[in-house]
Amino acid sequence: MFDLDTCVAFITNKASKMMADAFNERLMLHGITRVQWIALYYLGKYEGINQKELAEKMNIKSSTVARLLDRMEKDGLVKRQENPEDRRVTKIRLTEKGKELREKFLPEGEKMSEIFSRGLTDEELEVFTRVLKKMVDNIS
Repeated sequence: MFDLDTCVAFITNKASKMMADAFNERLMLHGITRVQWIALYYLGKYEGINQKELAEKMNIKSSTVARLLDRMEKDGLVKRQENPEDRRVTKIRLTEKGKELREKFLPEGEKMSEIFSRGLTDEELEVFTRVLKKMVDNIS
């Protein structure tokens, strides 16, 4: 008989939510959300990506990214630039303030990763990553 408490999908979803909440709580102490941190991360890594690409990287809806970018633009963290060749495409770039905030909080991701993987060997992490990748591949 099916038991939700032993269902891999339920277990991984619950763990992921707990980790996301813990990371968000840590960042909120510094006045930034986990979602803003993720956006800053990707906007710094892929300079000049557009809203659709950012939504894909963050695995959230484009409309959600639009609201997020509105807030971040209002806070002076990002600027939108129209593409002269295709005005339908708007590139998103970090401002100096956004770059500084990204650099300041980038280490928080590493700290949380260390906390989450405490007590695990490199081999265990490698197996865990490989198993999750296989499970995701099974979806398609």
